[in-house]
Amino acid sequence: MGLFGRRKAKAEAAALTEHLVLDRCWDDFALDVGVDAVADGHRKAALALLGESRDDHETRTQRVRALADAAVGQSTDIRELLTADELDKEAAADVLLWLGSTLIAEAWKIRGGGSARGVGEERLKLFSSRLREARDPLMAAAKLAPDDATPWVELQRYARGMRLDRPQRDFVWLEAMQRCPTSYPAHAGRLQTLALKWGGSHEEMLSFARDTVAKAAPGSPLVAMLPTAHAEYLLNEGDRFIAEGSAWAYVKLNARYFSSELRAELVEADTKGSASGVFAKEVHNLFGWAMLESGELDRARWHLARVGNRPSSLPWSYSGEHAYARALVRLGVSI
Repeated sequence: MGLFGRRKAKAEAAALTEHLVLDRCWDDFALDVGVDAVADGHRKAALALLGESRDDHETRTQRVRALADAAVGQSTDIRELLTADELDKEAAADVLLWLGSTLIAEAWKIRGGGSARGVGEERLKLFSSRLREARDPLMAAAKLAPDDATPWVELQRYARGMRLDRPQRDFVWLEAMQRCPTSYPAHAGRLQTLALKWGGSHEEMLSFARDTVAKAAPGSPLVAMLPTAHAEYLLNEGDRFIAEGSAWAYVKLNARYFSSELRAELVEADTKGSASGVFAKEVHNLFGWAMLESGELDRARWHLARVGNRPSSLPWSYSGEHAYARALVRLGVSI
């Protein structure tokens, strides 16, 4: 592609970006409406959505996280809902779960993105202080709804952010698994726990991803742990090279990373699994990215056509500005 071709592609990607719906990687019209309502201060909309999803762990986890992000800055108001006279045991569990998840979202808003090296000491203290508040409501939610895996999945995020020791992180993972062994968000949380940036290692993370693929039932979305692990590996190595002033070394790493063996492994996982269920768009995003990066363009095109205008932050935020839109332009996928 010549200079003018590159400029045209860049302009097309920038124009496409305006049509993307960011941070809403789901097919749930009711959740779209609920997120908008909560952002406007209508908190009862969240309770209705959580009440509908008590018997569907995947939907419940997706909804509580989206509603928590929408409610950042409203944790005090959510806490006041616990004093309502008409609140029964199940409704109280909903409020406590939402409160704990919102406190986690608020903590990460305080901290911001990027590595710990780039976050000031004062901001880290505020982050830890707010995150610490999430434990009690999540534990209370788990007690009120003992069969619900969702509080334990959210406690994975708490344990990771608080840098709790490995036995405590293992404990919340196992509690989630006892309640929902096929939980997609629990497996995604476990992979993050095992990542190098959270005290694990590349080897441990990739081993977990491959083991998950091997054990997954045919048609399971859990096979997406494999592209997730590769995205995390490349992000961490990119940060390391850039910190060492070796950005060009990272570019070369990225170009040669997807070997023929790795491509074959990804294709096998993609063929075994399925982008089905509540987290289907996340799975399409992850495999679409991995297939694009590894040169499997037909598979990439098929996945990204099903993502449409709702990209997930992982992995596209790892790949620079307008990464998803650039992928659509390169593949000729319209939205």
